[in-house]
Amino acid sequence: MANLSKKPNRLVHEKSPYLLQHAHNPVDWFPWGAEAFENAQKEDKIILLSIGYSTCHWCHVMERESFEDDSTAEVLNRDFVCIKLDREERPDIDKIYMDALHAMGTQGGWPLNMFLTPTKEPILGGTYFPPENRYGKRSFKEVLRLVSDAWKNQREELITAATDLTQYLRDNETRPNEGKVPAKEIIEKNFERYVQVYDKEFFGFKTNSVNKFPPSMALSFLTEFYLLKKDPRALEMAFNTAYAMKSGGIYDQVGGGICRYATDHEWLVPHFEKMLYDNSLYVEALALLYKATEEPFFLEVIREIVTYIRRDMTLGSGGIASAEDADSEGEEGKFYIWNHSEFNQIVPEEEIQGFWNVTEEGNFEHQNILHVYWKGKNPFVDGIQFKPEFINKIEKTKEKLLAHRSQRIRPLRDDKVLTSWNCLWIRALLSAYEVSGDTEYLNDAKKIYRFITKQLVGDDGSILRRFREGEAKYFGTLPDYTEFIWVSMKLFQLDEDIEAYEIGKKSLDYVFANFESKVGPFYESYHGNEDLIVRTIEGYDGVEPSGNSTILHLFYLLFSIGYKKVDLQKKANSIFAYFLPELTQNSLSYPSMISAFQKFQYPSKEVLVVYKGYDAAEIKEIRKKLSELKDPNLVWLVLEESNAKALAPELELLTGRSAGSGILYYVCRNFSCELPKDNWEETLTLIQQ
Repeated sequence: MANLSKKPNRLVHEKSPYLLQHAHNPVDWFPWGAEAFENAQKEDKIILLSIGYSTCHWCHVMERESFEDDSTAEVLNRDFVCIKLDREERPDIDKIYMDALHAMGTQGGWPLNMFLTPTKEPILGGTYFPPENRYGKRSFKEVLRLVSDAWKNQREELITAATDLTQYLRDNETRPNEGKVPAKEIIEKNFERYVQVYDKEFFGFKTNSVNKFPPSMALSFLTEFYLLKKDPRALEMAFNTAYAMKSGGIYDQVGGGICRYATDHEWLVPHFEKMLYDNSLYVEALALLYKATEEPFFLEVIREIVTYIRRDMTLGSGGIASAEDADSEGEEGKFYIWNHSEFNQIVPEEEIQGFWNVTEEGNFEHQNILHVYWKGKNPFVDGIQFKPEFINKIEKTKEKLLAHRSQRIRPLRDDKVLTSWNCLWIRALLSAYEVSGDTEYLNDAKKIYRFITKQLVGDDGSILRRFREGEAKYFGTLPDYTEFIWVSMKLFQLDEDIEAYEIGKKSLDYVFANFESKVGPFYESYHGNEDLIVRTIEGYDGVEPSGNSTILHLFYLLFSIGYKKVDLQKKANSIFAYFLPELTQNSLSYPSMISAFQKFQYPSKEVLVVYKGYDAAEIKEIRKKLSELKDPNLVWLVLEESNAKALAPELELLTGRSAGSGILYYVCRNFSCELPKDNWEETLTLIQQ
């Protein structure tokens, strides 16, 4: 990484681990900000905006080959103003220029290198550029020369093209909304698309010619589809894929946690970086699968991933780190793989070597990526069959291997805390708590939530995106807000946390005031954020759910408990209508949004329990019973009578509800309520009707 013997550049004053990796490059880097753009205008230079993140393999490669090279730096410093940007700190900026790259007909990826006019308009871009002509790509120096010559000799054409492209991007974000909500049939069509791309041999979905990414949001959609429609094919696809992900090399068999993606369809060879969002979404899918099947295997995987996050990713400050690098000692995967003789010294038992497929020849560059073989099996049909004594043996072996591996040089950990990613992890913990009843998961969630509210949330409901080394910075993006509000409301639901409800409500008001567009959905960026040339709108559920998808789930929850301040059904419909073309034609890229749409298409059931004079253990047991019910459209609240009365003016479900002589259960469908019951058995009968 950074060569500390070289003179530092401006990035040395930044907090981002990615920017600090480039702080000793000979390139005269600027962080994104007014100084860089003023310089470009004053010196009449093109801007090179180079975007990446700290655990990005090809970003490291390009740094080594080009940004640490004195002769390349000389050209950059002479002819360009160079800006380095951490895409994880500023996803709003990254999205604009990635959209521009796609509009130029170029495939996206990182590093993203984009040439801009001094007024930030995109001219030309690409991803990784090699130092010499290869891979069918021009060398980076040649690209620099061509761009520099064009700026000198064809400036007017470049500026006109950049202005036209910027206008195209703006127009694209505010297309008219016809107001036509998708038909219910798109849910079934989306399911059939999964059936078509399902990999019957290795499980998962063949949506990419080479790689397989963890499709956790798709697994959640399929499990809920099964719970609503009872089509066993949906559960089989979700069950087998979750099993294959845990069994493959994409999963860290020793330390727990899932990697970014597999470079093959067998889930064998991963890209070894581990991201917080992947592990969060996987845990959430596993919790839903456990709810649907009660298969202990899924709880066990949750436990392993939570152990990994506690051990390796939890920071002293209280937040959770963002990611771990794929590379250690300059080699991808070196920390995770085993040669046969080393493994054999620690674990000579042939049974265990066979279980994890450890051989002398290896399966990856003469080394072994540990994985469990399942080709030809169908765990959903045949069951997951490991004897308890063998599982105990595997657990003890993992402890030995983990102790040995901990002596190796670890990959870099990106220890910045990102609001939306931390809230995704809180979401995962709350899902795990809901299905297991394990209070440790709830306690972990509350600790991280307290950290976020203290460090990143303002008294007015505003949210900042990033915390590192005592510094909170950057306007929150829509996902930062929606994920935070979502976990606030879930803490209210699962733990009667009235303060979380009030805090979340304040941030929701902030979203309505500062993110709303005139065309239905919400913008990605805060309206006062003036350093963007375009305010983008996003619905695509890429590596994490889009902010517009999460707000739809949030609207369903709040609508179901009768949140009266805003017509949430109308707002939800205008978002669905805006994304009608995508949900109709490209629904596999919108799994979280389709899940939300599915909820709105089925009648809701509301259950309210009001109590007084009951102890905490009895109330926890009632919540546990409600959590175990397998209806995704069931929304429930359990509140002490004084809390129910205090919140009744703004939550319609609570109007006029009392605890009677101690406890009353209210079962409603679309706010039409049965007479209250005073015992669980009669309530359960009503719910299941």
